[in-house]
Amino acid sequence: MAGSIGAERASGYRWLVLLVLTLAHSCHIMDRMVVSIVMEPVRHEFDLTDTQLGLISSLGYGLCYGAAVLPMGMVIDRSVRKNVLAMILAVWSAMTAVCGLATSWTMLLASRCMVGLAESGGSPAGLSLLSDYFPAKERSTAVGLWYLSSAIGSILTFIVGGMIAAEYGWRMAFFLAGVPGMIMAVIVFLVIREPKRGASDAPMADAALPATAPPEKLSFMQSLAEIAARPAAVHILLGVLLTAAAISSYSTWSISFLVRQHGLKLSEAGLTVGLTTGLLGALGGAFFGWLADRASRRDARSNPWRSGIIAAATSMAATFLGIGSLLTEATLPALVLVACYAFFFNSYNGPANGLLLIVVPSQVRGFTIALLQLGATLLGFGVAPFVVGQLSDMIGGSNSLGWALSIMLLCHPLAAMQFALAARCVKRNGADRHDARPEPAGRLAQP
Repeated sequence: MAGSIGAERASGYRWLVLLVLTLAHSCHIMDRMVVSIVMEPVRHEFDLTDTQLGLISSLGYGLCYGAAVLPMGMVIDRSVRKNVLAMILAVWSAMTAVCGLATSWTMLLASRCMVGLAESGGSPAGLSLLSDYFPAKERSTAVGLWYLSSAIGSILTFIVGGMIAAEYGWRMAFFLAGVPGMIMAVIVFLVIREPKRGASDAPMADAALPATAPPEKLSFMQSLAEIAARPAAVHILLGVLLTAAAISSYSTWSISFLVRQHGLKLSEAGLTVGLTTGLLGALGGAFFGWLADRASRRDARSNPWRSGIIAAATSMAATFLGIGSLLTEATLPALVLVACYAFFFNSYNGPANGLLLIVVPSQVRGFTIALLQLGATLLGFGVAPFVVGQLSDMIGGSNSLGWALSIMLLCHPLAAMQFALAARCVKRNGADRHDARPEPAGRLAQP
């Protein structure tokens, strides 16, 4: 099987796999974010408060996602990942279409909860598969390109979905958002071949080190212990969680902010957010993922700790640009700052997630991504946007939403500190060697 995967890498099949996984994850982004473009029409139809909107857009979805993600991660580490991905992709896409049938706030909330349950396995399955098709020296690049899915999903949601919602109503936006995922579920099942776990780790091995047999499946507590034994992994996880709180809050509320504060029409706000946070955000993520791999291997020895420094630097830049876009009164300068913020706010993705997939062994990668997604969903797509809605109601005034979002964006510098600490751990302890030598089951890796 290892030879087969090696041949696939040589023939370019892995790039086809990356394309399919990217498009599949685009459906995840689209089905999760479609609610953002219809918040104002839904608010008027059901006479909702910002707190109730926060429940629909984030907290209800996030709680159900969080309840399922760790069990899903364990399943992914023990199952044929491409089959699991195809199945849950079909389910969450169908439930997104069902959201368009809602006749009340509670029915829409229940439908969103079902979407969250199904989507919980999307990222763990996708990144686990990806790490077995790309070696560590190219992993940040692959992850950065995979996160182009954020641009594809956001552009389709905010631009196409915004136009559909404005022309045909919010229900049609939900109906059409579910169609691409159903098609991609079939493509995932038919096109992707399940790789051997750890298949792309072997090329990174130190020739002076003896080969070890693939570890057995780990229990829940053993998986947690494997992650906890690696301080770099812990810091990366914390950094990603903090970043998720800032980004998801901004993405969820940005259209409402532009409509309220700058007087843009719903379709204009959707177009603006789609082109900036979608397109520029993806370009920034892909560029800095490539830069991280290039910086990490610019000399004879691999230095993946530089990925952590790049993630920290882009997070600091995002802080100032994001807050500036919210507190600038003139519309044109504000939109320019929105675009600049968009280029940097996703730039941590390739460097940080690529480094995370290096410092944890192959037998817990699905569980690690599931753990990350649990925290990111509960905090980022669950609690954080909900808190922004509450802060906005508490602050009041003409720009209450802008101030509430500015407070949440202070998570960016806290995340930068965590990425810098991860880089220090990897540089000091040589954590990159964990990718070369998977540890036997039940034995903790040295931090």
